Amino acid sequence: MGKVKLWIDGQEVEVAEGTTVLKAAEELGIFIPTLCFHPQLRPSGNCRICAVEIEGFRGLPASCSTPVEEGMVVRTNTD
Repeated sequence: MGKVKLWIDGQEVEVAEGTTVLKAAEELGIFIPTLCFHPQLRPSGNCRICAVEIEGFRGLPASCSTPVEEGMVVRTNTD
């Protein structure tokens, strides 16, 4: 499995392909609130509490169910 490099709130992180944005943020110590997420269940993204802003993405995707992509720029604390 390869690695993917992305930026979250200006911090660079390199994680395994298939990692979610939520998990990548956790590796940087960045807290993203969740409600419907549970580590032993498949992510659903239903509650939208973990929504983040991702450059080039339409709307605000759920970080718990959005896989990382090479060069992705994520912001977790925007208005």
